[in-house]
Amino acid sequence: MRPVVLRTPRLVLSTPVAADAPTVYEHCQEEALQHWTTVPVPYTMADARAFVEEFVPQQWALGSECVLALRRPGVPGDLLGVVSWQRARGAVGYWLGAAHRGHGYMAEALRGLVDWVFGPEHDVDHLRWECYAGNLGSAHAARAAGFRWVGTGPCALPDRSGAHPDGWHGELRREHLGTVEELERWPVLA
Repeated sequence: MRPVVLRTPRLVLSTPVAADAPTVYEHCQEEALQHWTTVPVPYTMADARAFVEEFVPQQWALGSECVLALRRPGVPGDLLGVVSWQRARGAVGYWLGAAHRGHGYMAEALRGLVDWVFGPEHDVDHLRWECYAGNLGSAHAARAAGFRWVGTGPCALPDRSGAHPDGWHGELRREHLGTVEELERWPVLA
């Protein structure tokens, strides 16, 4: 699969590149990001370089995961976070640097990604979302992007220890596009 560039009202979503490694490294030092994701701990500059120089291009080439960096247009070197379509799992994944949370960037990026995934070039009509139970930021972004609450249960992806901790789960179907589920249906956010 060939990398794409997607645009939303405030963001450009493009493939992370080697020059992004220092920013990826910086974001992944944050304790909360490490807590809610499966990034290696401690997270080293070698991990950041391997992510942008090896993992991302390999996943695009294989067509198994489409990883995009969130950037503000006209801000050189800007990388707010990443969002991905994990094609093999039919799921989305994402993280956002601490300084950029609370501005709606992730929900906007997710909507842009979803529009592309559900577009005519892909035969997809269903996406899944999950996060570790308690990750309110992830849940808010998923709900704002149109995902519907499914419930709680073990996460599909193992954590760093190999366990499958309790997680929150959602789904988005093509027919849900353009809608936002009532807050009451997301019991963790009510």
